[in-house]
Amino acid sequence: MDKRLVDTNLIVRYVEQDHDHHTEIAARLFEKCDRGEIILVLLPAVVAECVFVLESIYGRERQKIADALTSFIESPGIQLAETAIHADALRRYGKGKLHFVDCMLAAVAAAGDIPVATFDAGFKKFSDVRVELG
Repeated sequence: MDKRLVDTNLIVRYVEQDHDHHTEIAARLFEKCDRGEIILVLLPAVVAECVFVLESIYGRERQKIADALTSFIESPGIQLAETAIHADALRRYGKGKLHFVDCMLAAVAAAGDIPVATFDAGFKKFSDVRVELG
């Protein structure tokens, strides 16, 4: 099966639809992915960068970012390590105020029952996450 690594700018152009030509190219590629003609490999760092760019540069609302990226990562032709953890992190991000990377820590901690060593009091909002420093 043909594979491609996906860069942040391709995803952002598709989500934002702010450049006609780029949006069209991205849409065709994602349609091929949805039809199973190609596998798009998505790195965790790219997911984090997408969140950052959509929030800080485009000013998108957290829940809209979470919804758009969750839909994208759950597409059948997307290959992403630990998709369920990323989806959980996006859910936490969309409903809260912590940065996405903190939400990833919380998702990994909850999934593996591993405490988080942090000074960030925001983690106490997650009933399924333990904070331990000692």
